[in-house]
Amino acid sequence: MSSEYNVRELDWRTEGERVAPLRDAVFGDEQQVDPAIQWDGRDEESRHVVIEDGGQAIAYGRLLPEGRIGRLAVAAHYRGRGLGRQVLDKLVSLAREAGMDAVHLHAQAQAAEFYLKAGFQAEGEPFDEAGIPHLAMQLPLLSLSPGFLTGVSYPHPFDDLAVELVASASRQISILSPTLDNEVFDRRELSEALAALARRGRESLVRILVRDARPIVQRGHRLLQLARRLPSSVRLQKLAEHPDWKGETIVIRDRDGVLYKPGDADHEGFYEPESRASTQKHADLFEELWRHSTQDVEFRSFSL
Repeated sequence: MSSEYNVRELDWRTEGERVAPLRDAVFGDEQQVDPAIQWDGRDEESRHVVIEDGGQAIAYGRLLPEGRIGRLAVAAHYRGRGLGRQVLDKLVSLAREAGMDAVHLHAQAQAAEFYLKAGFQAEGEPFDEAGIPHLAMQLPLLSLSPGFLTGVSYPHPFDDLAVELVASASRQISILSPTLDNEVFDRRELSEALAALARRGRESLVRILVRDARPIVQRGHRLLQLARRLPSSVRLQKLAEHPDWKGETIVIRDRDGVLYKPGDADHEGFYEPESRASTQKHADLFEELWRHSTQDVEFRSFSL
């Protein structure tokens, strides 16, 4: 979800008091965190990021010198607008500029999915901190470059990145999409790149999972036509209901590249073309969904 607000770095010595009401409201009033924990004396050595509306802080976070992100807070009436992700991305950018190898944080368990969508990886088992269940998470930075992009918008530049990822595949592409949207997936460039991969050899394989077959059949989608022309190497299946799928759109290249869009946001995707660890997580989800998929009768009834 896009935001009309701007994120900026804040000078704690001259502007720190601007974010105190927000921190007290979220961590004190809402979450009942001990003030001695919330105000831990480390603010002067940290870097701070804020989003304001009319001079009032509405979203905030800080970065400690050792690379720990914390105190991420969004005012109650401003939640659901992508402000937390803006703050997080800015903090990660500051860490990368500072040459840090990684950033890490203690995520409240109920917010872990938010950080997973941003590329963070969970480490270890949940634990208690300030009376709230938390999970340690980390985002490697050096391994994300070159090529890593966050905040990727849908449909563009997601569409161009999908073509780039497919064109660089060696053996396999897996695509997960609710309806194979025209703007992203019904493109000549993408169809040609997939066809070239499918014809490369007997080990080449393109697998496509969709939730709803009808709009794809009705418009004679290029990828449906491709599956009919090359059925042994391009396979199109219907996604069954599954609790692990949250509406994400994912393109996976071999075992080391992934393009991802969360189901509930069009401006929070990421592109990671050179990461086996990140790709494996999404590949595991795709395999689980593929095992429960079926060939829809709509696909079989389509004729060229």
